[in-house]
Amino acid sequence: MERHLFILNPAAGRRDLSEKLKSHIEKMDIPAPVDIIITQGKGDAEIQTKGYLEEHTDDFTRVYACGGDGTVSEVANGIFFSGNKNCALGIVPVGSGNDFVRSFDIPASRFRDMKALTEGEIAEIDILCAGDSLGQKRVSLNIISAGFDAAVAKGQEKFKKIPLVNGSMAYKMSLVKQLFSNLRNYFTVLADGERFGKAGDGPYLFAIAANGRYYGGGFKASPFSDLNDGLLDLIRIDTVSRPRFLSLVGKFRKGEYIHEYEDIVNYTQCRKMQIIAEKTVDLNLDGEIYPMHNPIVEIIPKAIKLILPKEETIE
Repeated sequence: MERHLFILNPAAGRRDLSEKLKSHIEKMDIPAPVDIIITQGKGDAEIQTKGYLEEHTDDFTRVYACGGDGTVSEVANGIFFSGNKNCALGIVPVGSGNDFVRSFDIPASRFRDMKALTEGEIAEIDILCAGDSLGQKRVSLNIISAGFDAAVAKGQEKFKKIPLVNGSMAYKMSLVKQLFSNLRNYFTVLADGERFGKAGDGPYLFAIAANGRYYGGGFKASPFSDLNDGLLDLIRIDTVSRPRFLSLVGKFRKGEYIHEYEDIVNYTQCRKMQIIAEKTVDLNLDGEIYPMHNPIVEIIPKAIKLILPKEETIE
């Protein structure tokens, strides 16, 4: 038997779509059992997903995360930490950013076609796992970053609370604010155990460990990422002047910066990234901030099953 679990986040996007989505799901011709959960707050999607999958281990369960990247991340963590391998993740992007699905070169509208998802094919993809010496552990489907970029993501949450400000606009507003704050970080970055970066342990803007390609509301931060190559793309950008930073932003958004700014951009592929610092480091995991001590980010190949809309395939 195959189960269908829909996780609806009423706080995703500019307005609450949960009742509209619930009504649409109930009218769909989906073989039972079908369960719908409307989350009650931050973290609830993970708790509900984990609990459901721990209870239903015998049947194959399709879990649909209906929300933005934060909802998708919570559901992915619920799946991973449930230990249940008899399930797959479907994404219904109705949030403010919806960056992760951009990596598939499939229109977001196809993912919002719930019928196409309920009948879709299953593909295995890699995930990122971040942990530290204090025992914290989180997984990410998309991108993990530290430094200036994490400060921008941290500030983004405040701007998103402003009426009519969407995820992309909030990211840009936070970016401008941080531009006039700190542009220097002194963490040591290791790639597979070796010091990484032309400037050694010198100052840098931020470091990115990427599985997907986009974040921040459409920034193509990691243009060469592949979701099932068993490698993470590690990028470190050295500190630059504010005028040069402004010239970099446009290329960064389009994913055209790596080769054009080779003097300050450090790029490699590896299986493990570690950040060493005296203080805790704010990690940006899919838009959420998690302070960690000397965090290690590793790629876990083919660790999660993903549902692709019917008649679409992963590249």
